Amino acid sequence: MTKLSMNRRHVLAGLAGATAFPGLVQAQATPKNGGVLKVSHTTRIAQLNVLQLSGPAEYLAVDMIYSGLTRMDPAMKPQPELATEWTASPDAKTFVFKLRPNVTFHDGSPFTSADVVATFKAILDPATKSPARSVLDMIADITAVDPMTVKFDLKVGYADLPVSVAHANARIVSAAALKEPLINLDTKANGTGPFKIESFDSSRLLKLVKHPGYYRPGKPHLDGVEMHLFPDLAAESANYLSGAMDVMLEVQQADFKRIASAPNSNAIRVPSGRFVNIVMRMDSKPFDDVRVRTAMAHAVDRQMLVDLVLEGLGRPAKDNVISPGFRFLADTPGVTYDTAKAKKLLADAGYPNGIKIPLVCSNRPAIRSQVGVAVKSMALPAGFDIDVQTIPHDTYLANVWRKGNFYIGYWGMQATEDAAFTLLFTSDAAFADTAWNNKEFDALVAKGRSSPDDAERRRLYAEAQQMMVRDRPSIIPFFQDVLTASRAPVKGWSAHPLSRTFYVENVWVERA
Repeated sequence: MTKLSMNRRHVLAGLAGATAFPGLVQAQATPKNGGVLKVSHTTRIAQLNVLQLSGPAEYLAVDMIYSGLTRMDPAMKPQPELATEWTASPDAKTFVFKLRPNVTFHDGSPFTSADVVATFKAILDPATKSPARSVLDMIADITAVDPMTVKFDLKVGYADLPVSVAHANARIVSAAALKEPLINLDTKANGTGPFKIESFDSSRLLKLVKHPGYYRPGKPHLDGVEMHLFPDLAAESANYLSGAMDVMLEVQQADFKRIASAPNSNAIRVPSGRFVNIVMRMDSKPFDDVRVRTAMAHAVDRQMLVDLVLEGLGRPAKDNVISPGFRFLADTPGVTYDTAKAKKLLADAGYPNGIKIPLVCSNRPAIRSQVGVAVKSMALPAGFDIDVQTIPHDTYLANVWRKGNFYIGYWGMQATEDAAFTLLFTSDAAFADTAWNNKEFDALVAKGRSSPDDAERRRLYAEAQQMMVRDRPSIIPFFQDVLTASRAPVKGWSAHPLSRTFYVENVWVERA
């Protein structure tokens, strides 16, 4: 076994000793302890089951409550968390992680290798339905070498394992909790993170208090964090601007300039691979015909969406899930806004009079329906008569998501190309919703995952991206910047391209 070096795999950097990466805490200031941070959000925290959740506010909640073996920094590199270091065999098929000693769960029980083994076995169990399974299914077995050491045996060589174990749904749950019915994790959380639950009302408020046994000395600075739900966007902005809220978890594009220019407000913008996608299920008409999907691609003016919907806070995309910033981004062909070409494609597909079809949007976040309304106008000259239907988010999740044939999805950036492909687009993807089920694409992704050679991975991933753009299982028109804001008394609040890690243990408040 050899310790992986930064020369061999720069994405596996960050071994023992680091307590936080540079730039999150203002080095010139001395952190103050105490106080409660009030965070506003617009999407309900439906559950706290870290193995299953997928909502924007849920990610912040579990990042404060749970810890993973590793944690991604803003440079997209894994940093030590519950693991202090890791080593790999030369073929990257075996990894050994040394665990941090003297860590306790919120209930006071000690953290050991048994908890890591139990967590990953639960993730790999299809019955758990964890989104992390698709990026960790190369794991053949995980064993406890001793109480502070775990060994991962992989089916294929995979040098990015320390990145994959940083997945937001792979935070460590106690082995004792996993012996109970999984549904208990929806409302009960016993993690090792900097904060623990005081009270939880999924329709209104989550209150967290400082975990006195947190393993990073002197952290967290805050006594607690409150996460307040504001279904009304105007009410959220008003409460933030009045000072009733300290942080807006996500600032809407239309509000960003106003929030940024307000007194005592610090608005943050970070480029990201976050995207809205227009899902077109390929197992139902009219989207079973690639000409119809391609017509839809030409019916969307991407730059106009960036200008109008994103207020310029993003960049056009080409229906390729791999965004700028990924190591293996391929130069896939762009898509022009061409209504004449779209009309001809529809006619060739047997729709000379165009297509009338409903497009379903969740009301959260608001960008979904904003894109829907804009696309309705853009696509009309191309022959698409779109009826935009905006419904409550809970109804969308229950009745439309992964069931409907034409709707708008919304996804954060992933840590690796493999994670991006397996989020939505492989046949066994965690959230497969397009019914693409392309075995050739699956094989390219699988080969790219297991190849130890970067040049080979680049070739395989480029071919996979070309195939995605060719078949267009969904429209990805732009990549959206991450937008957040904090009031002047708040120090150390930051944004991350993945919107999965927040480092709230480094935040403090200086109230008058």
